[in-house]
Amino acid sequence: MPGSWTHKQKLLSLVGGGVALSLIAVFVLTRAVRSAAEPAPADERKWVTVERVYRGDAAEVDPDDELVYAGIRAPYKDEPLADRSRQRNAELVAGRRIRLRFDKQERDKKGRLVGYAFVEGKLVNEILVREGLAYARITPDTRRYAELLLKAQSEARRARRGIWKLRPSNEEREYWADPKYGHFHLPACAERAKAKPERIVTLASSRAALDRGLAPCGQCRP
Repeated sequence: MPGSWTHKQKLLSLVGGGVALSLIAVFVLTRAVRSAAEPAPADERKWVTVERVYRGDAAEVDPDDELVYAGIRAPYKDEPLADRSRQRNAELVAGRRIRLRFDKQERDKKGRLVGYAFVEGKLVNEILVREGLAYARITPDTRRYAELLLKAQSEARRARRGIWKLRPSNEEREYWADPKYGHFHLPACAERAKAKPERIVTLASSRAALDRGLAPCGQCRP
């Protein structure tokens, strides 16, 4: 009898072990399928190496990718301080491994990464805005650090740093904007023909637009 009981115990142990292994296998497989089907959470951190900086708010990153900074707009190549903005961005990130964080989406319609770049714990997007080398450009999709960027821009405007030293003082009576894209425009700007009427908002001054986190249009340059 004792021998028979020991044999039964061994059988039960083997069966139990087999069930446990099966459960583990199912759990691992389920996790793998879930991770493949679901996008990475917006809060997840991504590390990239900056290969080439070509604009104040954009760079080529490894491996074979492109990054555009979320929540800001640097001067375009034919605008004042475009070169200085690009140079400053390069000083901060060129050749370095940087950490990215995102809003709801990691990429735009062109497939580019759209994120917030951190170097040694400092937010590069904010540095550029605070130094007057980029505008805050807040949209419904880029609100993660909106308060921080608007505060940095307010400081740069008061101190008249960079682009704020060169901003024209004349004001139109009215401006318009499509908040989805984060720019404001002169009344006669050609971009109005492309905008959906139901999204257009009217602004009494450029100051009101800037306080809202809207950047000036690169074409009509309000």
